[in-house]
Amino acid sequence: MRSEQLMLMDQDELLAMVAPLPPVVEGENHGAVFTREWVVDMMLDLSEYHEEADLSKRRLLEPSCGDGAFLERIVKRLSISLRTHGRSMTDARDAIRAYDLQARNVRTARQRVVELLHQEGWSEVDDLVVHWIRHADYLLASDGMDFDLVIGNPPYIRAQEIPEERRNAYIGLWSTMTKGTDIFVGFIEKGLRSLKPGGRLCFIVADRWQHNAYGRKLRKLISERFAVEAMFEMHGVDAFAAPVSAYPAITMIRRSGQGRVLYASAKAELDEAGASRLQAWFQEDSPEVMYDPMFSASVLPDWFRTEEIWPSGSPEVLAFLEHMNERFRPLEDEATGTKVGIGIATGADEVFITDDPEAVESDRLLPLLTSADIRTGRVHWKGRYLVNPWEGNGALVELGKAPKLRDYLEGHAVALRKRHVARKREDRWYATIDKVHPGLRERPKLVFQDMSSTISPVLDTAHYPHHNLYWVTSTGWDLEVLGGLLLSEVAELFVRAYGVKMRNGTMRFQSQYLRMIRVPAPDSLDPEVQVALRVSFHERDRAGATRAALQAYGLNSLPSFK
Repeated sequence: MRSEQLMLMDQDELLAMVAPLPPVVEGENHGAVFTREWVVDMMLDLSEYHEEADLSKRRLLEPSCGDGAFLERIVKRLSISLRTHGRSMTDARDAIRAYDLQARNVRTARQRVVELLHQEGWSEVDDLVVHWIRHADYLLASDGMDFDLVIGNPPYIRAQEIPEERRNAYIGLWSTMTKGTDIFVGFIEKGLRSLKPGGRLCFIVADRWQHNAYGRKLRKLISERFAVEAMFEMHGVDAFAAPVSAYPAITMIRRSGQGRVLYASAKAELDEAGASRLQAWFQEDSPEVMYDPMFSASVLPDWFRTEEIWPSGSPEVLAFLEHMNERFRPLEDEATGTKVGIGIATGADEVFITDDPEAVESDRLLPLLTSADIRTGRVHWKGRYLVNPWEGNGALVELGKAPKLRDYLEGHAVALRKRHVARKREDRWYATIDKVHPGLRERPKLVFQDMSSTISPVLDTAHYPHHNLYWVTSTGWDLEVLGGLLLSEVAELFVRAYGVKMRNGTMRFQSQYLRMIRVPAPDSLDPEVQVALRVSFHERDRAGATRAALQAYGLNSLPSFK
């Protein structure tokens, strides 16, 4: 069934399509990382879940309650609200719905909430708490579409860690999920679909979906049907009870038209005191730009209404990117004949890569460039070759015409036939995953390592790139001038803003992020600037390249990232 059709079905119709699944095994990785109390309070305040309001009339959903960190703060506020408005606890029967996949978490959360309610002076609450907190898989539970607030810290489980049957069930239900998506993508989609008009979703969640290809469907859904109301980056902040490797953000999305956005970028030092100042800022009627030792914050007039990658960074960085996107064209551009691509994936490097120049016919070997060959900022080829099974016209070579290649490949036939690409087409059992681009080996190109702490283009004219390298070719640019631009901190800022964040400041220089770089037109550059860029590229002078790039873009300086 098409994802557009799924989006029109209600939850009961969707869930009726799911076959029974094996029971969950207690103790397996279910991605639970518990949230610090001050973070929970900040999220509740951001969502306007205040004791002063009559919370018995609001419906709140917590999709992955864990041991009750969110629930304890939620129920405390609900209790105060009930007393304030003269309500009984039975009036709040439908005020809370919470789930967890692990029975032991459900038991702990229920006990924690019951004890809190007893401390608050409420009695006979056990049945009510059981009604509130349920042992179930949220992504497979039917809970309606009339919630005022969906809030929490959804589990962080990588796609490959989700049991296959369960993952397939999720994919069949939630249109933004694919085999490559982490589980929290489904939590965001279902949470959004649970909202009544005007309702809010507020999650603290890894921001990978904003920067990765797998988040495209979710970004499209939000851009078309919802509004981003607040985005607080929390990279490196001690927001959880245990260390995490993810880069989280507090993200609030509303079922309404897009309006202004409360945006903040926290430094790693943000603590409870800093969070209090941030809370005071976003509770103002008309908050202005704020620079705090622990964060920067501003109100954006709009959000990125696109399925393309969303950037991150300080408010100044976002304004800078908007300005650059309006003034300059993207790096990959038909007008300049500039293309961005990735090197070849073989599916069996142990077979298709060799350092033996006599392994097959010489015309079946291509000198292969890998990340190890360019780590110094220059090409130092280490003598590896790609065994090339492709003709220049894109067809596989007939093995009878290349007996050494035939013997070599048949000697590895068992391994080659096990690959997915070979099982799909048995007659193409010796094909690499990617085809060889005719002429790419000899064509001048800038190549980039997939992972690096700084942007570092290297010019190559004699090798074919491996899949851990990304390349840029152009007919309209002098590649040494373009190389100087791409060596600069200006170009790096685009990748840092749009790309996935990794530990120790490592960045990913993948095609999707290189394509987000904006560049001036080649013929707009003064000759002196071109010379400065070319010389800086030759000398690997990053500072010189940045000075020349600022001139090329007509800039005085770059914004601070935090």
